[in-house]
Amino acid sequence: MLRAGLIGLGGMGRGHLGNLIRFTAENEIIKLTSICDIDPEKFKNVDLNFNIKGMGTGSYDFDQFNCYTDMDEMIAKEELDIVVIALPTYLHCPATVKCLKKGINVLCEKPMALNAEECQLMIDTANQMGKRLMVGQCLRFWGEYMELKKLVSGKMLGKPISGYFYRGGSPPLWSYQNWILKRECGGGALHDQHVHDVDTINYIFGMPDRVTSLGRVVFAGGYDAVSTNYIYNDDLVINAQDDWSMMGRGFSMVYRVSFEYGSATFDHEGLKILNKDGNDITPSEYDKENAYYSELKYLAECIINNAPNTINPPEDSCNTIKIIEAETKSADNKGEITKVI
Repeated sequence: MLRAGLIGLGGMGRGHLGNLIRFTAENEIIKLTSICDIDPEKFKNVDLNFNIKGMGTGSYDFDQFNCYTDMDEMIAKEELDIVVIALPTYLHCPATVKCLKKGINVLCEKPMALNAEECQLMIDTANQMGKRLMVGQCLRFWGEYMELKKLVSGKMLGKPISGYFYRGGSPPLWSYQNWILKRECGGGALHDQHVHDVDTINYIFGMPDRVTSLGRVVFAGGYDAVSTNYIYNDDLVINAQDDWSMMGRGFSMVYRVSFEYGSATFDHEGLKILNKDGNDITPSEYDKENAYYSELKYLAECIINNAPNTINPPEDSCNTIKIIEAETKSADNKGEITKVI
């Protein structure tokens, strides 16, 4: 059983906390022993106004864990096999590198880092230390997106023709000291939220050759609304949009993908797959497990069984950040077609 620590108790941290406690209760694979957050008030079950339903909620007894306000103290005192890092984005690289150098495997929340150079440092450190690193690109473990991956990989409906991905809703006004809305700390919507769909596109369709992006700054930080066309060399038409400036709107995520012989859609009504005749061929059963739980279980099993990480290797997450960097450069230049490198 892996001894686990959690670093960061914001919205995502509390979501991971619930799953870590679930693992501990199940007495399987992972046992949460320690938690760290710079704000001691977080250990008093302060409710959070998080923008994803069900995330960051719940009442927990923190007396059962060793609680710290200093990460260095925690990783020095605790004998940990794995940590979940749910800190602000600008801290992902230094915190991950510290933990890896202490001989601790890491699940780092998305986005991997603010730039590809930091991502590569994280990868190099993991390789040098012989430890596992995975980034929380949870859509790779999200049932409806897993089904889309199967459709594309298995060519069940022929080749994909076009795809549209969207996510957005109310602005994230709940972050500690408002770090998410500061470009230098969180990168804006492109890094923090749009990155999910960028990673999905990277995972399912592969790296685009070029991108063209338009962005809008609303809150004086990074781009808060973005629309990107991904240019491939085989005429595949892919677009993704993100907008977290929609005051009062609940969070939503959507995809629409057309194939030679059918289509797949996912929205608030659920998953629907149609064949070329318009017949509903949506599977009656598919994976509906909590994706955050599944990603951590997958990493833990890779560690315990010394198995390769074929679903979500950190190199993929680094490539996703390279795409984000190209999108940012394109948006900075009013939609200029930009090479992904």
